[in-house]
Amino acid sequence: METPELTQDAQRLAVLIYKQYGKNVNDGKNKQEAKSLGGLKDIHDTLKIKYSLDDTLELIRELSRNNYLDVMWGDNTAVFVQIENKLIIFGENKLANDINDVLNWANKIVSIFKP
Repeated sequence: METPELTQDAQRLAVLIYKQYGKNVNDGKNKQEAKSLGGLKDIHDTLKIKYSLDDTLELIRELSRNNYLDVMWGDNTAVFVQIENKLIIFGENKLANDINDVLNWANKIVSIFKP
């Protein structure tokens, strides 16, 4: 499934966020609570993103502009971020594609993690 309105990096971050959402649900959080990600630093640290905070913020802005994330802004940063249903649907569809696509995505996703 191609999502042309998002850059590849934003799509990869969306998949990571979706996986974190799934982990939160599996850990016993209700779905509404699992959608809450905290602020920029929380997301950056929890997902262990190798990009700078500024680059991560730009990806969050892109996901927000495209209605994948609901963001509360303060002092020009993401203070509170919540997953929108559009991101969950994207994650479900992305991970439901054939296994080769998922494996290729997994290899690409690794490229945004810290070593």
